[in-house]
Amino acid sequence: MKCYKCQSLDKVKAGFTRGLQRYKCKNCGCFYSVESKSDVKSPEQRRLALEMYLEGMGFRAIGRVLNISYRTVYQWVKKWGESISLPKSQEHIEIVELDEIHSYIQNKKNYCWSWIAVDRFGKRYIDFVCGKRNTSTFKKLWNSLKDREINGFCSDYWKSYSELIPTEKHWESKAETFTVESYNSRIRHYLARFKRKTKCYSKKQFMLENSLKLLFLKLNSCSLEL
Repeated sequence: MKCYKCQSLDKVKAGFTRGLQRYKCKNCGCFYSVESKSDVKSPEQRRLALEMYLEGMGFRAIGRVLNISYRTVYQWVKKWGESISLPKSQEHIEIVELDEIHSYIQNKKNYCWSWIAVDRFGKRYIDFVCGKRNTSTFKKLWNSLKDREINGFCSDYWKSYSELIPTEKHWESKAETFTVESYNSRIRHYLARFKRKTKCYSKKQFMLENSLKLLFLKLNSCSLEL
């Protein structure tokens, strides 16, 4: 970096100012600093890291490719996931399909289930919750759906659905969950932590939720403001 007064490259380090490296020009004695911190990553690099993450790469793999710390990638995804939410549209929906997909928290003995709601004809993710495979977890998802204008719900025969969904609006059949099951396969394709026989896993449930929010916004063709 040249001195902005005399354009000399002859300089010595002279501490920091506002967190930036400061230099003293040996030719004219002027003090100046670099334009940005040496460890600051560009918006393009941050965007690329997110795109790689949502294409199925894990934090460590992204770190190796971009030559940055995997912890930096983790912090980016964590921050992005915490800053967004799925839009809550109140438009009419003809059919909502419901299903569960499992992943792990910390180890493969600790299952975590993600309950997914998909608009069959709108071809989009509506909402989800993560937790155990029981009625109390599904109730959280049901509470976000029950007051919306939805004609009917399709699910498999898991007991939690029939306990909460009114019979007149509920169709139970594996043949009626083809849309949500195909969308579950997209989750396993795009997120490393959901792949079968993967070495990637979630240490905390909130990272699982952050990852799903980011992916659902992408697959719903919503813009991600970083």
